[in-house]
Amino acid sequence: MELFKSLGDIFLFLTTPIVVGASLWLSIKTRFIQFRKIPYMLQLFFSLLFKSKKGLEGQGTIQAHRALLTAMSTTIGISTIVSPAIAIRLGGPGAVIGFFIATVLGAAVNFTEVTLALSYRKHNPKSGVAGGPMQYLQDEISPFLAKWYAFFAVILLLGWSAAQANQLGEILNSPLLGSIRVSNWISGLFLAIFVTIILVGGITRIANFSAKLVPAMFGVYVTGALWIVCTHAAELPAIFNMIVSSAFRPQTFATGITVGGIVSALRWGIFKGLHGNEAGVGTQTIPHSMAQTKDPYDQGILAMISTYSAGFICILSSLVTLITATWLDSSLSLGINMVAASFYNQFAYLGIIIVVISAFLFAFGTILGNSFNGGQCFSYLTKNRFIKAYYLVIAVLIYVGSVSDVAAVWSFVDYLLVPVLIPHIISVVYLAYKQKGLFVVDMAVAKSS
Repeated sequence: MELFKSLGDIFLFLTTPIVVGASLWLSIKTRFIQFRKIPYMLQLFFSLLFKSKKGLEGQGTIQAHRALLTAMSTTIGISTIVSPAIAIRLGGPGAVIGFFIATVLGAAVNFTEVTLALSYRKHNPKSGVAGGPMQYLQDEISPFLAKWYAFFAVILLLGWSAAQANQLGEILNSPLLGSIRVSNWISGLFLAIFVTIILVGGITRIANFSAKLVPAMFGVYVTGALWIVCTHAAELPAIFNMIVSSAFRPQTFATGITVGGIVSALRWGIFKGLHGNEAGVGTQTIPHSMAQTKDPYDQGILAMISTYSAGFICILSSLVTLITATWLDSSLSLGINMVAASFYNQFAYLGIIIVVISAFLFAFGTILGNSFNGGQCFSYLTKNRFIKAYYLVIAVLIYVGSVSDVAAVWSFVDYLLVPVLIPHIISVVYLAYKQKGLFVVDMAVAKSS
């Protein structure tokens, strides 16, 4: 088991420079579109949000902003609020810099991959839209690589769902809840049944649910976290100084553990940042592929909102962890219990309630989105067959994840990210490089015209 962990750590360590290099190259390729198009991104989002637009008609499509909210429900999960605490515990406060880098560079990656997904999606009158990385990998790279991606993505997304269920089960069964705590097996069973019911309704039911879920889960957690940060505003200069200092000066604690340093900070911050925004993983492109739009470029711009939202929550969670100093408490296990302790530190029992509600909303939305995305990958492999068997597997793994060991589940998920992320992000860079125009948008306009 120790050898497996060491091998996993080597792979994860090598992943970071590949992701950073690819993300930086795509940022340059798109002339740092993540900065240039922020005003247009906001304008596009609010125009779609408050005005109904009919675009591409057909089975299995949803409005563009609902595709975004469905993608956001997947991206903004428990890992978004838990990963910062884990990264800071393992890599020091400097890991916050890694989250910032992952957000800024990740936005350009998400723009590129979503633009590609919209440009290469397929429309089938019987089965609806087939989208996601599988389509452009199949058409432009290799059918084998498309199947490789779909196979490992199915496993990864099942693992992600199990991990979300795991953390939800942990917080619902926390001793801090006293007499109202819920056993892991009960929460796992309820979650498995509820997710299956919504999945059977297809993308339309999922999108309708996500459109209500995302604002609620975003509002509840952000309100509580912002209150903590704002009431400790006087401490922020010292916190920022600690972040910078940790990134360049490793610190050894009384326990003998050394954390910090630029390598450790970037390794944990950037890699855990991927759990927050999914940049380069490609899974976020799947719900975007279902959007009622003929403009891949606009949908790619819209996708950056998801990246920035996830990054905002990660950095906000990082500040809460540092303000409350829960990352220094070795008695707290890695995971949601660190977040719960931070909120309990500030709000007492009310803080636990905030975290429980947030965890439920975040976990449910992410499991639902992951299950749909995994279903699309599964359908690609099986040519739209056996989807009910897939739903059964999801239900079983949600339950198993709820009652499993926390460390084992999250280590397994980290390891699974590598065979999905590395081939995909390299392929995205290659496809962007292949274009004759200066920017990825040239390809998008050419294929949509």
